[in-house]
Amino acid sequence: LNKYLNNAAPSEPQYSKEDYAAMKKTEREAVWAQVDARMGEVLADAPALQEFLNFMSQCRNSLPNQLLLSGQNADITDARTFQQWKDAGRHIRTGEEGYTAIVGQVYENNGRKASGYNIGKVFDITQTRGRPIPPPAEYQVDELIAATIESSPVAIQISDSLPDGIQAQYVPKNRTIYVRNGMDAGTTLCAIIRECAQADFHKDYTYNRQAYAAPSYCAAYMVAHRYGLDTAAFNFDRVVALYGKLDAVQQKGFLSDVNAVGGGLLRRLGRTLAVQTRELLAAEYAVAVPSAKKQSRQQERG
Repeated sequence: LNKYLNNAAPSEPQYSKEDYAAMKKTEREAVWAQVDARMGEVLADAPALQEFLNFMSQCRNSLPNQLLLSGQNADITDARTFQQWKDAGRHIRTGEEGYTAIVGQVYENNGRKASGYNIGKVFDITQTRGRPIPPPAEYQVDELIAATIESSPVAIQISDSLPDGIQAQYVPKNRTIYVRNGMDAGTTLCAIIRECAQADFHKDYTYNRQAYAAPSYCAAYMVAHRYGLDTAAFNFDRVVALYGKLDAVQQKGFLSDVNAVGGGLLRRLGRTLAVQTRELLAAEYAVAVPSAKKQSRQQERG
């Protein structure tokens, strides 16, 4: 076969076990450095944070991957590995370049299964081929409010006695969200979602409303943006003034809280909307049920 392989591309360099491990370590360190750098970038100013929250609302993934992917292409909506897309019945288009991401893996260690990660490639759904992708469903604000109330982790009640300036508030001792009556639908929805986030943060006696004010506010924005609500009233100047000056560990904790609670709100709301809007269609080729009289004649013949 030599004459057919004379023009073959040169083989990849061979690494010793130690050299390969060192190369992979350097690769991981470089990627984690990118993650830390991106945290500083997205918390640098209000527009940068808002843009990142937009990305978080449309591309559900781990926080490190959201930071990495948003820096490569802000339009990514659904990023998966080659195998994950194959398992989902879709295939990567020829010539598409993937995006660098942290990819989980399962491997054997002394006969036992263990989990870890590699630096690999993922592909956006726009880089795949398969069945046509249906457009996202659109909902009226009233539908969103109904679904939010149904999917709320705690009870929700209308209140006419909330202090001025308070649109809605979660009261931990009652495990109840109280909502001011008479607000417009969009404001009502955003206020309820923000307080649902506060309720999600209430895990134990250490709960402190003020500590979760900014993450809840950002999580509410994620939901509002995802469902096309008017978000002009949201302002992130105070958020970046507080969290933009913190160290990388504290910034990661803040963004992780936003991602976890915002993602939970989106999942619950999405499931509830799917159930509420599901319609049972009449069977186009239904099997006719014979009348009682016809059944009686059939039984006599039998």
